[in-house]
Amino acid sequence: MTTIQEQAAVLALTRATHGAPWFHTARVILDAGSALKLLDGGCASRDEDDRAHAAAVAARVGPADLAWGRELVAAMRAEGVRLVTVLDADYPGNLLWAYDRPPFLWVRGGFRSGDHRAVAVIAERDAGHAADAARSLAEAGLVVVSPLRTPVDAAVHRAAPAAGGRTLGVPEGGVGGPAALGEYASVAGRIAERGAVVSSCWPGTAPGGRAADHACVVTCGLADCLYVVDGADGGPASRHVEEALNTGKHVFVSQRLHQEQPWARRAGARGGMTAVQDIDDLCAQAVNLVDMAPERTPADDG
Repeated sequence: MTTIQEQAAVLALTRATHGAPWFHTARVILDAGSALKLLDGGCASRDEDDRAHAAAVAARVGPADLAWGRELVAAMRAEGVRLVTVLDADYPGNLLWAYDRPPFLWVRGGFRSGDHRAVAVIAERDAGHAADAARSLAEAGLVVVSPLRTPVDAAVHRAAPAAGGRTLGVPEGGVGGPAALGEYASVAGRIAERGAVVSSCWPGTAPGGRAADHACVVTCGLADCLYVVDGADGGPASRHVEEALNTGKHVFVSQRLHQEQPWARRAGARGGMTAVQDIDDLCAQAVNLVDMAPERTPADDG
């Protein structure tokens, strides 16, 4: 685990990222191997744009910013929430390999070594099918990842633990407390007992806007592959499919979705998508897929 000073530096550098994606800052921190080293001008990248970005964000960080970062880490620890940065050994390997990995994650609960064997379940309307899929995936020994923003998502997070499994929940916003999690605070509490609630937003961030984009990145990144039950063009399901395919994750879709939604067929034409016959077919293919992929850790990157 990195020191609190390193973690504070990651937070300060991220907050100093103006007009650029946060993953750009994550990349230069990883290239330097230390956020503190980056602050001292230690960017190791050969890319001119990366060097310019590193210099710009470092120049905006002062002692007061590092103090703010330390205070935030300590305050969140007091609320039972840990900070995991791209420099920490327990930063999830599946997410680390995504080009748009966030610089940090706030985690209520905890990760385990087998969490790379994970399938994200994405659904917009059919709570019954989504819950059945989560239950079967858990019975097959897989971790279930799902957003935490709708009653359908809540059904997924109830079904997998009922089958003896665990879930990783991704709220659309911060993970700080009941006010941030809204009506799903109690569900989040139950998730954290066996799995983890994970957010790449600032702790008090409200749902909506850019928070939805952050949640999509984390949901797809934590999983080795996705199962998409249903969804309309331009909705959350289609955005998750786009994110997954852009980051090299395989996508399974229900036959109904593939048959009824032209956007799903268009996305599938790019490759990386399989329409499964039923949940048994999904489980068989998902187990084969995750077991072929090696467990990825920060030491594997770069």
